[in-house]
This record gives sequence, C-alpha cells and structure tokens, in this order.
Amino acid sequence: MDQVSSDAPPKKPKKKASPEGGFPAQAPRRCSHCGVQKTPQWRTGPLGAKTLCNACGVRYKSGRLLPEYRPACSPTFSSELHSNHHRKVLEMRRKKETIGGGVDTSGLAPPVVPSF
Repeated sequence: MDQVSSDAPPKKPKKKASPEGGFPAQAPRRCSHCGVQKTPQWRTGPLGAKTLCNACGVRYKSGRLLPEYRPACSPTFSSELHSNHHRKVLEMRRKKETIGGGVDTSGLAPPVVPSF
C-alpha cells in the first residue's frame, strides 16, 4: 500500500484582530445619518467612504437622503419626526413648510446632508 505523504505546509490558524494583538481598538462603526451599527454593506456618503449604512447610502446616491428619512431599524427613528417612505417624507416636509409660515421661494433643492 502506498501512503500519501503531505508535502504541503500545515495550515496556520486564522488570526483575529484583538486589542492586544497590536491593532488599536476601534469604536463600532455607525451610520453618520441614522446611527445604525449593523448593515449588510457600508456605503460612501458626504463624509467619505464607508460612512453610511446600506439604506442611507442608496438614498444618498439617488439624491433622496433627507433629514426626515430614517430606516425603521434605526435607533434614532421616531414616527412623529421620521419615515422610511419617500412619499411620506415629502408630505412631512410640505406640512412643515405650511406650518412654518411660508413657501420656500429659493427654488433650491432641500438640503441632502442631515443636521444632527
């Protein structure tokens, strides 16, 4: 019987980043718009790469990221102040304009970057 000799080097265990391993401990990443920490993909936003969660990043890229928008899973979501539906966000903005005492005559698009 022939025995198969393994000339391949033994597999090394994968290293995990740890604070004592030389890597600095980082605060968990948060979406700069809604504050979510868990997302399937981090996206580019106004503050640079990997600063927005997937939901906010898609809206930012399409030009629809408004301060009233929040994903429902966001820790900062409040149903009185926010919505995760664009149509409802626009309705909320219209109501705010009429309550505010005037119509925006500047002709400019609403600000895209949120104010915290």
